[in-house]
Amino acid sequence: MKRFIGFLVLMLTLNACDDGDFDIETFNFSDVSTNQCNSGVSGFFIYKINNVEVLLVQIPESNFINEITTPGTPRTVNIGGANKVIYRIYDGTVTTGDICNTIPPATPVVTEEWNALAGTIEIVTTVNKTVDETLNSSIVTGYTHNIILRNVNFQKGNGKEQLFESLTFGNYITSATPPANFEGFAVKNCSNDYNFLYKISGTQALTFAVDATLFQNEVTPVDSPRTALIDDTNQVELRYYSDNINDSFACTSPPLSYPVLDQKWVSEDGVTDVSGMIEVTTTEEYLIPTDNQSPLVGYRQKVTLKKVTMFRNGVTFKLGDVYEYGEFVTPL
Repeated sequence: MKRFIGFLVLMLTLNACDDGDFDIETFNFSDVSTNQCNSGVSGFFIYKINNVEVLLVQIPESNFINEITTPGTPRTVNIGGANKVIYRIYDGTVTTGDICNTIPPATPVVTEEWNALAGTIEIVTTVNKTVDETLNSSIVTGYTHNIILRNVNFQKGNGKEQLFESLTFGNYITSATPPANFEGFAVKNCSNDYNFLYKISGTQALTFAVDATLFQNEVTPVDSPRTALIDDTNQVELRYYSDNINDSFACTSPPLSYPVLDQKWVSEDGVTDVSGMIEVTTTEEYLIPTDNQSPLVGYRQKVTLKKVTMFRNGVTFKLGDVYEYGEFVTPL
């Protein structure tokens, strides 16, 4: 009798483990890159290809914003509805062209497809920079979005389900527009008090709210410029707009509603002899600039920024040990 009961329990246990609801299977997309389709339009999705397998995540592109996430607090997206995770197996090797075509190619053919029923997509975003060690400068080149799928339950094509407690999708990288090269662009101001300077390059502006007493009509001694620190009064801003801007836009107060301000990077406060330093060198400006004999028409103000760091939403980059903001002439 005891043997019969033991046999019955064993059979029930085996049947419970093979009830058709879950199979133990794994994905391995760790060594393949992430691609995307339909950036900037509807139907955006990202995907990975591993020979005949494809893992696809379709969520709004706005989830991959160029802002770092707080440590321990990823962005989260619930799977369901328009937020999809799909795993496919094809009958032949897949290429990127096979995935993004509006009209699917005849081959390869999808032989199996799993659709996620539920779960959470976690996104952790970090910043990518390029550093120039010679100039001690850096620029933000993009952002890496690390994606992990949590508690994802797939509905398989054969009616079974497959649960993953944690499934690493990998990284998706978005690019960032670097600061314009403002070298050679004229330094302009909105009034003759010189307390707001700016340079414009297309959709970007490098503005400088500054103490106008730095710009005096008096020659500075050699190697003895006027100096100040970046602070609440003296502040540099790098502004990105949604469209090209011009002088009228820069000087209109209150600001116009279009183009829209997309990004604003602000200079960090300076520390004496350490960082965030401003230098102004003043020389005489003659009618014929190089002869030093024609009539004096004003004074040339050369503005140099030293070891200035810009920041925005927890991200910083360096203008470099020496950054020539530019020159302008104050008239007599």
